[in-house]
Amino acid sequence: MVGIGDEFYTLAVYIGNRPPIEEYQTREELIPAVEGELLRIGQETGNHWRKIFNIYAKLAFNLNSEGYLSWQSYRDGFLLTKNSRQVMLFDDEVVNKTQKCISIISGKAYAMMFLEASNFVWLDSEFAIDTSNRIIVTPYFDYRQLSDVKIEKLVRIIRGC
Repeated sequence: MVGIGDEFYTLAVYIGNRPPIEEYQTREELIPAVEGELLRIGQETGNHWRKIFNIYAKLAFNLNSEGYLSWQSYRDGFLLTKNSRQVMLFDDEVVNKTQKCISIISGKAYAMMFLEASNFVWLDSEFAIDTSNRIIVTPYFDYRQLSDVKIEKLVRIIRGC
């Protein structure tokens, strides 16, 4: 597994690209985020990755705030860190380590590259679910595609799994 996050994850987001920073382009393992790392990625790579982390933080915060008062403080202090039970993976294969894991594939085009569409039930034109494997296809993690309303819908889908 290659990505950012906790090796004992129960929430995995698969994304088809990596932060355009050398250490992430060549990364070949899963490493938890350290304090300030997500902020640094956002600052060094621009708005795109900041938005991705913001959306992940909003989603995870809505699922379980872990005692944080806002999704922003959750993002800055907990998201993708050791013991967060979350990962962002850059792999092209879904790996569910436990039955409790929910896997989210960010972007329909990316999902179709490595999953058999026949396993999915399309809930609408944007969300699909494979209930037996607990995999959800979502719009790409971008504000234009995965708005706050759609994040709330995704939370309901996850809670229904």
